[in-house]
Amino acid sequence: MTVEMILAWVCLVIGCALSAGLTGMLLPTLRRANVRQHVRDDGPESHLSKAGTPSMGGLAIHATIIILVGLLAVGLGGLSIRAMAVLAFMVLMAMVGFSDDYMKLRRQAAYGFGARIRLLLEFAFAAGFIWFMSGRQPDQLVSGLTISNLTATGWTWRIFAAVVLVGSANAVNLTDGLDGLAAGLTSLCAIALAAACWLLGEIDLALMALAVAGASAGFLWYNAAPASVFMGDVGSIGLGAALGAIAVAARVELLLLLAGLVFVFETISVIAQVVSYQLTGRRVLRMAPLHHHYELCGWEETRIVTRFWVVGAALAGTSILYAVMLI
Repeated sequence: MTVEMILAWVCLVIGCALSAGLTGMLLPTLRRANVRQHVRDDGPESHLSKAGTPSMGGLAIHATIIILVGLLAVGLGGLSIRAMAVLAFMVLMAMVGFSDDYMKLRRQAAYGFGARIRLLLEFAFAAGFIWFMSGRQPDQLVSGLTISNLTATGWTWRIFAAVVLVGSANAVNLTDGLDGLAAGLTSLCAIALAAACWLLGEIDLALMALAVAGASAGFLWYNAAPASVFMGDVGSIGLGAALGAIAVAARVELLLLLAGLVFVFETISVIAQVVSYQLTGRRVLRMAPLHHHYELCGWEETRIVTRFWVVGAALAGTSILYAVMLI
């Protein structure tokens, strides 16, 4: 067994256990600090019972990923500069989410400092990440996995990459509305990214993706229905940013879109709802994002989550097969 395979096992199995352990250790602190969820007034009535559940459990997820990356650096004898840039971007975006969570606590409300300010910060960090990554592309580019074989300095790629980075972060954030939904889908999507990176020879990025998968899966120990803790914006925005950054660094952006198609549809459902209401005064769904629509159609929360996981697993498997065929 190679060192890389041992580290892969560490990221998935030990990472899962570490994430669950750190989340359990963090819970009492969150309760004492009164870091609790505020439910939106216009949400499903069934969610009112979730008010007061500890939030910001995503801090334990990110702590797990950082610890695992440290172990990877030791085991591999160092990490590539692209891998370190991915970690830095994840941390910066998680800080944006943390700031949003903090504002919710101060205002005792379900909303933070506003979408415009948050998007401005996210695109600023994305621009910095893309600037840093320009010219640092992998040796092997597969046109069916990236937008094109253009160099990383091309403006087409830069714009597309920015959309992937910010879109991924906010897509996971929008999906984080049911117990265990975002964490489970993130884990599945990260495994698909890890497989593609491994096939491309991007071993450190593949192991980082497995660290994201393991940390997200371990969080489910406390986040699965009925959730004892929510990840908060610090968790969802940071995890989405990690997925996007790994995809951009390895140039497998199109594979991320396929593996994360549930995230994409959740985002499209919100955009369609807003545009339809503003233009026609009518809503296309009973409530957005998409998972809330199914709730109001009478589906139980666990049924929605399980079925979305099944679709996510099928998409992840399809993405892996697609990568195998192309590489």
